[in-house]
Amino acid sequence: MDFNQLLESVNQNITEAVFRSDKDGLIYVNNAFVKMFGFSSDEEVKKRAISKMYKDPRDRMRLITKLNADHSYENEEVVFLRKDNSEFVGLVSTIMHKDESGNVFWDGAIRDVTKEREFLNRIRHREQLLESINKNINEAIYRSENKMGIIYVNDEFIRMFGYDSAEEIMELDPSDLYKNPAQRNEVGGEVIDKGSIENKEVEFRKKDGSTFWGYLNSIKVEGIDGKVYFDGAIRNISKEKEAEQALIRHAEMQRILINLSTKYIDLPLAEVEQAINDSLKELGEFVGADRSYVFDFNTEKGICSNTYEWCGKNIKPEIQNNQNLPLDIMPELVNAHLKGRPLIVDDVEKVQKEDFKQLLKDQSIQSLMTMPMIHGKECVGFVGFDWVKKLHKATEKEVILLELFSEMLVNIRIRTQNEKELHKLFSKTIEQNQRLKDFSYITSHNFRSSVANLVGLLTIIEDDPGNKEYFDMLKATALKLNLAIDAINDLLNFEKDISMLEKEEINLREVINDIMLLNRKSATEKKIELEVDIPDDLTLRILPAYLQSILHNLITNAMKYGVTEDRRKIKICAIKQSKEVLLTVADQGRGIDLERYGNKMFQLGSRFHADEESGHGMGLYMTKQQVEAINGRIEVESEINKGTKFKVYFNA
Repeated sequence: MDFNQLLESVNQNITEAVFRSDKDGLIYVNNAFVKMFGFSSDEEVKKRAISKMYKDPRDRMRLITKLNADHSYENEEVVFLRKDNSEFVGLVSTIMHKDESGNVFWDGAIRDVTKEREFLNRIRHREQLLESINKNINEAIYRSENKMGIIYVNDEFIRMFGYDSAEEIMELDPSDLYKNPAQRNEVGGEVIDKGSIENKEVEFRKKDGSTFWGYLNSIKVEGIDGKVYFDGAIRNISKEKEAEQALIRHAEMQRILINLSTKYIDLPLAEVEQAINDSLKELGEFVGADRSYVFDFNTEKGICSNTYEWCGKNIKPEIQNNQNLPLDIMPELVNAHLKGRPLIVDDVEKVQKEDFKQLLKDQSIQSLMTMPMIHGKECVGFVGFDWVKKLHKATEKEVILLELFSEMLVNIRIRTQNEKELHKLFSKTIEQNQRLKDFSYITSHNFRSSVANLVGLLTIIEDDPGNKEYFDMLKATALKLNLAIDAINDLLNFEKDISMLEKEEINLREVINDIMLLNRKSATEKKIELEVDIPDDLTLRILPAYLQSILHNLITNAMKYGVTEDRRKIKICAIKQSKEVLLTVADQGRGIDLERYGNKMFQLGSRFHADEESGHGMGLYMTKQQVEAINGRIEVESEINKGTKFKVYFNA
């Protein structure tokens, strides 16, 4: 075979551009060279200046310098220009030759690597993108091999789990990353069965043993090597879980607050003790306390006693050991509560008074929080929580709960005392009431006898037609007298001997609230708006029963006659001025004609409206009698169709 023929065949058929050049330019190119540079023939190529085939002529000078120095170079990357000035990337290799005559020429080959470079650049960009994502994403990325373990983790995975390096994690058994190691097999089995899992909540374990909640996403993939891999991502959702738990606790707290606010309103006294015990349990469990309790103060004797107690599971009761405790051994608690402030002790070891500290430590208490029960300006006791099993830092919400419970207990305590006082009052007045009833019976019996005689005589005389008109008038008068006697009997049943009653310090706002509560149903049905403007700390030293009766009569009277179809607001105000307390009950109703009825306003049997036939005309009479009995006075302001205002002055 002709060797030159073979060489020419190879040069013309290979994909690399082959060339020979000398100092004057190209003297030979193959077909691949012609096509690569976009020419139509080798003659056309040879006519082109070599320098115009380089995008950057400096590349040609660099290669000539290298060739002169080394006589050859391999795979130098150059950006060439085609005939149409389009670009391509080529790897050029060249060797220098010298013939027998001393002429120098160069043989070389160019391989078009444009597509390869584009592919490599895409791979490089993808690798850079993947590296950037893995370094900056806030999710932990991993790959694990079936039955082998973790083979790749990103930087966030290392940080999230608290390790020092990826190698340290890859040496672990993957189940060590789960709080419950058995869950790893459960998760793996689910991915194998379903092919993937999405947003599965898992509690993971860090290197230091602490835990966090994460959303786990994982997918089963088959690699190009035929092996099964699991690619996954973990997003830390601890903050979301904390927010979720906070919302749950907030909703639970709202439920407890509503329950506390309503539980004791209409509760029978017989059920109070059980309700308090139930509330202590509910509150104690909500805040995670080990004990919750109520103490009563006896400031005169300088002692306090535990009256109610709830204990958590396996917590020793201490109620029997906390009876008649001297107040002077707990100055921190007493001083705070007498000023109306809570006592919060995160760590009992910080308690300064040694006797108090020892008392708490003897009951295994590590942390506590107590809240005073304030009645008026007096501290009557406190409620509190103990933490025995661990230290606890009280939260603002826990303080709010305990404060509300304290107020509820004070209210129920006042109500209980009031009902006891009412019972005492009833007991004291039974004898006088009986005397009044006897007097009423004797009086009405005597009156009735006389009336009966009058009626009898009138009946007999009626037979004489000439006197019928006068006899009818006498008969009507007798019947009215009979009705008046009935009314007097009713009035006598309300009268009491004031000398037998005892005055008490009463909170005016609380009495108003109680009366409004009793009449809440009627006010709701009539769509009446009751507005109260009374300072919370305004008190009176007064007879409780008389005060309640006065207020009840004025408020119910306003509800009955002080509203119209379009005006249904009643305003109750009180203010302390000098040595008096002024109470006003104002409505926007029909009003009273004072020019006509002013001097009869508080007289027995007075009526001011045409539709009052059903009344006995005793309400305002009794109110005035009771006000004056306690050295007060009552006034009225009224204007027809604009409303009425009653003003009562009490001794401060």
